[in-house]
Amino acid sequence: MPSAALAALTASTGNRKDTWNTPKEIVDKVVEYFGGPVELDPCCNNRDNPNVPCFSCFTEEDDGLAHQWNANSVFVNHPYSDSKSWIPYARRMFDEGNVQEMILLIKLDVSTKWYRSIADRPWIAVNRRLRFGDASGAAPFQSALFYLGPDPGRFFQVFGELGNCYLSINP
Repeated sequence: MPSAALAALTASTGNRKDTWNTPKEIVDKVVEYFGGPVELDPCCNNRDNPNVPCFSCFTEEDDGLAHQWNANSVFVNHPYSDSKSWIPYARRMFDEGNVQEMILLIKLDVSTKWYRSIADRPWIAVNRRLRFGDASGAAPFQSALFYLGPDPGRFFQVFGELGNCYLSINP
């Protein structure tokens, strides 16, 4: 885990890790969107009691980046100190046809190369800073939800109340 990235991400949380549970309001929307548990959570917090209901998962010990993701539905809330690995990998799994639909909860940082790897996909800028897991306060950054799949209208319908919706107009 890159120490400078981790230090910056956790500066105001009081905890020096970046494997945080997804906020309940996001989990509820994910379950609503997919009509129940997701097929795969490649960044699961706990196999026996997952924060995001799922049929299959990879935990930190499994290292989701070491596996091919084969699933109809995937939700990703990755360790944010390593977005440069997780975001392009998620995009690759979708582009290769291994994943049919994927929702990613990310730290919004449009200045990065990893952001550009998904910038052409529909996304929502969450209008407030989220509180992850048992953190004492909100995250020190803005979050976004990205959608990779065939139905951006439904994605915006279910998640749109959380923030502003965006579609790329670049060819």
